[in-house]
Amino acid sequence: MKSKLLYAVTFLCLFIGTNDKILAQITRGAQPGEIYISTDWYMDNYGKIHYAIFHSTDNGEHIALKYENIETPPSGEMKIGKVLGDATPGALYNWGWNELWVSYSYGENWVNVENFGSTPKYTTGCIESEIYKCCANVQGTVWRSIDFGNTFEDIREDIKFKLEVGVNPGIVYGLANYSYPEVGFYLNISNDYALNFIEISIDSAVAFWSVSGHYPQISRGTKPGEIFLVSWWPDYHYKIFHSVDTGYTWTEKFESDYINVYYWRVAYTAGREPGSFYVLRSTVAPAGDHIWLYIDYSSDYGETFTTYFHDLDSLYTSLTPIIKPDIKLSAYPTPFSEKTTIVFDLPNNCNAAVLSIYDISGMLIKQYNVYGNKVQQWDGCNSSGATVKSGLYFYQIKTDEYLSPLNKLMFIN
Repeated sequence: MKSKLLYAVTFLCLFIGTNDKILAQITRGAQPGEIYISTDWYMDNYGKIHYAIFHSTDNGEHIALKYENIETPPSGEMKIGKVLGDATPGALYNWGWNELWVSYSYGENWVNVENFGSTPKYTTGCIESEIYKCCANVQGTVWRSIDFGNTFEDIREDIKFKLEVGVNPGIVYGLANYSYPEVGFYLNISNDYALNFIEISIDSAVAFWSVSGHYPQISRGTKPGEIFLVSWWPDYHYKIFHSVDTGYTWTEKFESDYINVYYWRVAYTAGREPGSFYVLRSTVAPAGDHIWLYIDYSSDYGETFTTYFHDLDSLYTSLTPIIKPDIKLSAYPTPFSEKTTIVFDLPNNCNAAVLSIYDISGMLIKQYNVYGNKVQQWDGCNSSGATVKSGLYFYQIKTDEYLSPLNKLMFIN
């Protein structure tokens, strides 16, 4: 059996693959509060990585598994890639690996609608069954479909930027960088279904940089002329900008902290509800065999966020679970403000045991050697003796052979 270290290294290598192939994608659904997520999920005992599509109807607070497969699925089976929501309730696209698939059942059942020799980029429209395709050939051809991608109409050539569709039919945006970084980025706007475009330069204080493959990205709002733009900066953080006049002027709404993009993936989309915006963050859990998923949801145009955390352990479903030892682990009280007592019962054959406490970002806060013990108190301090911030924390026990599931703790300072 592979060691946990080898699991972690293998998972991480796939996790940080090429930006066009890595998974951790989020898209709006057809209804307010509805989102879909495609992501790598967990590594099983045979060293195979599982991938999944999840669905939420409450802005990411709860997610439901809709589809899963392994890294190399059987011939003829859909391989999970990037997802795009349609304006049709229940309709969802999956694209990548030179294929386009569509589901009419919220991601549960899929139909292959197109196989392409290269990997084009797709963008769904603002009306039901509308989807655009571009950048699939050197000519820069743009195609449009109004039947869920079953047939496409050739619109024009010479378009080599990623498209986004506006709120009103016929409005199409394109974000381009013709001579990075000397010229900067431009927003292209069409009122006739991508047939003709006008060009607007974007101030370098809004969109100028590309950090480790993270290019500026636009996402339509819910009102005519409303666009969000996310741009990264050289010291590895991003900013969210908002425009209500089709990109002529921008207002900065949010600036993130530093993000180590070697370990974290970040994706984003605006929602169907006015003011809604989502940031998806994911990383490999400390166990090294599955993903931690964070959904940051804003209802005020990106100014403030509520974070929903999901530990995508294989026990999330009954499908091919990772075998876990019977380690009993609990804590009381929780929430707590002064001290909490962590109680555990380890297998008899354990020769070493370490209790680790992590914050919600996965950072190690405190460790205890608990070999031979059955209880351990935690006073809410980190390894330096400083009191941590109020919030959600996780605790876990690792032995020479076993790793317990993560348990939650709430600290109130």
